[in-house]
Amino acid sequence: MEQSELKKCVCEICLANCGVDAYVQDGRVVRVEGSRECQNRGRLCVKGYASREYIYREDRIRTPLRRVGARGEGKFEPISWEEAYREIAAHLNRYKAEYGADSVAFYTGYSKWYRTMFHRFAHSFGTLNYGTESSSCFQAMRMANILCGGTMARADIANTDLFIGWGYNPFYSGVFTFDQIDTLREKGAKLLIVDPKLTPTAQLADLHLQIRAGTDGALALFFGNYLIAHDAIDHDYIARHVHGFAEYAEYVRQFPVERAAEITGERAEKLNRAAQMLVDCPRFCSQVGSAPLTHHRNGVQNIRAVLALSGITGNYDRTGGNIPTEFSDPHINADCHVGDAEFIARTRPADAKPKIGSARFPVWSELIGEFQAMDLSRQILEGTPYPIKAVFALGMNARMFPGNDRLFQALEQIDFFADVDIFMNRTAAYADIVLPACTSFERSQFQSAFVGAYMNPMTVRYLSPAIQPLYESKSDADILCELSAYLDMDDPVLTAGYDACASFMLRKVGVTLAELKSTSRATRIPGKEPYFPGDNAAYGYRTPTGKFELTSEVLRRHGYDALPTYTPGEDDVPDYPFLLIAGGRLPFHFHSRFQNSGLKDIFRPESMADINPRDARRLNLRQGSAVTIETPYHSICLKANLTYAVAEGSVSVYQDYPDADVNSIIAPDQLDPISGFPTYRSVRCRVSRAAGKERAQ
Repeated sequence: MEQSELKKCVCEICLANCGVDAYVQDGRVVRVEGSRECQNRGRLCVKGYASREYIYREDRIRTPLRRVGARGEGKFEPISWEEAYREIAAHLNRYKAEYGADSVAFYTGYSKWYRTMFHRFAHSFGTLNYGTESSSCFQAMRMANILCGGTMARADIANTDLFIGWGYNPFYSGVFTFDQIDTLREKGAKLLIVDPKLTPTAQLADLHLQIRAGTDGALALFFGNYLIAHDAIDHDYIARHVHGFAEYAEYVRQFPVERAAEITGERAEKLNRAAQMLVDCPRFCSQVGSAPLTHHRNGVQNIRAVLALSGITGNYDRTGGNIPTEFSDPHINADCHVGDAEFIARTRPADAKPKIGSARFPVWSELIGEFQAMDLSRQILEGTPYPIKAVFALGMNARMFPGNDRLFQALEQIDFFADVDIFMNRTAAYADIVLPACTSFERSQFQSAFVGAYMNPMTVRYLSPAIQPLYESKSDADILCELSAYLDMDDPVLTAGYDACASFMLRKVGVTLAELKSTSRATRIPGKEPYFPGDNAAYGYRTPTGKFELTSEVLRRHGYDALPTYTPGEDDVPDYPFLLIAGGRLPFHFHSRFQNSGLKDIFRPESMADINPRDARRLNLRQGSAVTIETPYHSICLKANLTYAVAEGSVSVYQDYPDADVNSIIAPDQLDPISGFPTYRSVRCRVSRAAGKERAQ
């Protein structure tokens, strides 16, 4: 038996892109460790250490498949790649000829590494109808940042005196950033955590505000009122760089501590203590979870209210505050950037119809270069404003959609559906053609500057496969390139293959693909400089006014409140006294990717709802009691997990239990009108002991 060989690769089970040292023997991965030279610094989470189980799971899709049973029945026959490509191309090109290219929707779930190529793929086909799972994750936070400062901004945790984490729990959702908290505390900086749940991060905080889910905006408006009343604002920065301060200052007067306490459910004394922390620490920054604050009807405004605090105190675009991630001056570093955006824009169709969801969510349509997927099912079923005849998807997962019975209804009705995935799931069971994708251990990957939560934005990298693709699986990128040729796309770069696409994106970097292939290490981009705080303030923000906008002119133009106003997420309904918080992270899960994994059996073998013990006593529930959670839309049954981590009056449920799909009981039209995001974390429900069910042993 030959000795094991070390191969450098990346774990793409979630979006962290952690570096992995894979030890390969006889063509199989026999051990994995974290790569010390990567930003995970030799560490992996429990999911990463389970990579071998993930790669060699028995339910891998092994060959291209053609549906032979009813949609959703899961009956398929194996076919060749040639047959699959020809059948997909024949259908998509026919709909393009008969109904126009916009009659085909292109959608991707996880993973994310190929998205630049897939976006161009949709453009080269002739449509703007490219959508992603970010229709319910991340993009609403990005919208709020763009509306305020013109670009995304990051919290400068290393240089701050006070870090405010809003729905921030890196122990579960950003595993290798939690050491920033340790460093913060060691240097004497303060930590304020705002979270409806008592998380490991909250337990480390100097102060934890356990507010009602979805009321972060009201809390932030109270903070703004308090800061202005105590003259803890930066008058000079406001005068030179802030738009709409007078309107904002007048509005926040409506949020004294008494009203904030009533809305948030937190004690007035604690709210005042928290606000005083902002006064005592003039240099502060905020980090906002990309989902916790946006999964409400007031999601975008929640985040705008939080970001406004950095604007009025001068902590935007300053060291120790919230720092933009892009230069305002387009000439800075323009000669050494990775050409992802240009790669996509090169084939953008000029005469395409408006994206799916454009009329319903005009602000989203203006700011985000994707269709709003929460409107996909409606457009398929109604056929307005134009018909959608086919969906071609990579990793589509109905569990990312609220009221997902509507999506299944749409997939039953649509003329043609093709899906690419690693494992067979309920969504793929509705496809006419299913194609097998390989894991990150089985493919090459060009990592550009902004791929992955832990990649250095100053570097590029190319990784070769650790092992050959299992069975007949292929990389998503190779599938796109090969299919583009069958579709007769007029795109010589895409049809030339993955390496040609990577070479195009490297044109202005100063590093060739051949040079990247000669090493597994990340290569620094020659001439690339990091963002220096103050650049945007000097050149003007990328907003309509050129300033940090407390009153958004984009929102005003579209008829929405220009101020970061607070509106209740869901009205209290006597028949539904509990607040359902759907989603969140479990450290051994990532969406539904571990439903058939042994990790589930080890850590939480049963589907469970987190309930406060005081509520449990009133409901006559014990640990493991079977409970029914019912909304006006639907109900599910699962087991009770009693924990003080959730506040009284709330019930928290992970979204991807195989036998208790919490998203299925959330109405599909409960959406933020600005972003289109689902209200996953503020749904009224009732909780009761399930009749006739025995308590778990």
